[in-house]
Amino acid sequence: MKKRLRTFLIAMLVCCLVGIFYYTQKPVVLTIGVFAGSNWNVPSPDSGKIIDSAIKRFEKTHPNVQVKYVSGILKDDYSAWLSKEALDGKLPDVFMVLSDDLSTYAKVGMLESLDAYMQTDPDFNQSRYFSTTLNAGNIYDQQYALPYESSPTLMFVNKTLLEENGIEIPNVNWTWDDFYAICEKLTVDTDDDGEIDQFGEYGYTWENALSSNGQALLDEKSMKSTLQNEDVYSAIEFVRKLNLLNRGQNVTSEMFDKGKVAFCPMMFSEYRTYKPYPWSVKKYSNFEWECLPMPAGPSGYNASQMDSLLCGISKMSSKKKMAWEFLKLLCYDETTQESLFKYSQGVSVLKNVSTSKNVTKYIQEDAPLDSNYNLEFFDDMMEQAITIKKLDGYDQLYSMADSEIRRVIDTNEDIEPAMQNLNDELNILLEKQ
Repeated sequence: MKKRLRTFLIAMLVCCLVGIFYYTQKPVVLTIGVFAGSNWNVPSPDSGKIIDSAIKRFEKTHPNVQVKYVSGILKDDYSAWLSKEALDGKLPDVFMVLSDDLSTYAKVGMLESLDAYMQTDPDFNQSRYFSTTLNAGNIYDQQYALPYESSPTLMFVNKTLLEENGIEIPNVNWTWDDFYAICEKLTVDTDDDGEIDQFGEYGYTWENALSSNGQALLDEKSMKSTLQNEDVYSAIEFVRKLNLLNRGQNVTSEMFDKGKVAFCPMMFSEYRTYKPYPWSVKKYSNFEWECLPMPAGPSGYNASQMDSLLCGISKMSSKKKMAWEFLKLLCYDETTQESLFKYSQGVSVLKNVSTSKNVTKYIQEDAPLDSNYNLEFFDDMMEQAITIKKLDGYDQLYSMADSEIRRVIDTNEDIEPAMQNLNDELNILLEKQ
């Protein structure tokens, strides 16, 4: 009897030990939410390599952890997929956040506030970020996401066209006056057929003008429209003045591609896509480039708008400490951030990465012909960049403003009363939200 009891107890002990061993060895699964391709709507077949490499490095330093994600989700489907996962209680522990979605996700409680993590982690120093990129993930006075990748808007210059006309490339502190003077000189009828066929600029908008004159569509803190302002009036007047140079001619992207236009604002990510085969198809092979920050208005500075892809932690996650470590690997690790320049089209959100020798090499490889970019202004430009935070209702607000401002630019209507009326209408719309 005693022998049977002893055998039974030994068997139970072995079972318990096996169970404990199995439980402790069972991998911890960390889920992440990502989408396939580029955030910037350009071809990006290698962007997945960045995530896969980060996962491999994380699993190597965390041997009992498996990082999993659903592959093949397109960017256009990603927001809807993520919302459904949240409704089903299956929100990934760490997930990418489109800039358009930050406000909504923070408001409905999908995102964990990162303030405490940032303040208590001795290995985290937020001063390593460009302040503008870090601010992109801050909304409602809390940090809900870290920036993963950014893309500023720069002014790209047809260097060949300027040189052929004896015009020097403007310096990085150029102004609206410099911009207009060059556009005026280059907007001409080159073949004397009575129609202008060479132009100063393509794609410069009222938004570009507002940003570089120290203004915005609305104040994010007061949630009031700010169009009733002298600096707004002068920005819209400047765009109207530029458009009048074209004498009713519609300047197109094809004209720019053919080297017939001097200036074009372009996201850095968009430019980088054109160089690598096969998407380039020699698109810009007939002229050399320079890139500059945007021209400064009289009340502003050389400010560019910037968009950022963000990354956050699920409020529902049961593995938040581990999620924070993986979040840092994506958004704070220099190896990951440097690989953005090799496999993606945006720029790093970390100061010292964007100025490294390897990064300079990657960017230079994208320069057409013998162009040799001088990116010494890059740090200053990133620090001065403006992020448009799309709070609830922003799209409707913007659509209404854009339609009216474009109409005013295309007419001789008095700008000041038109903007005052639009300002009142936008504020009424904001009060209803």
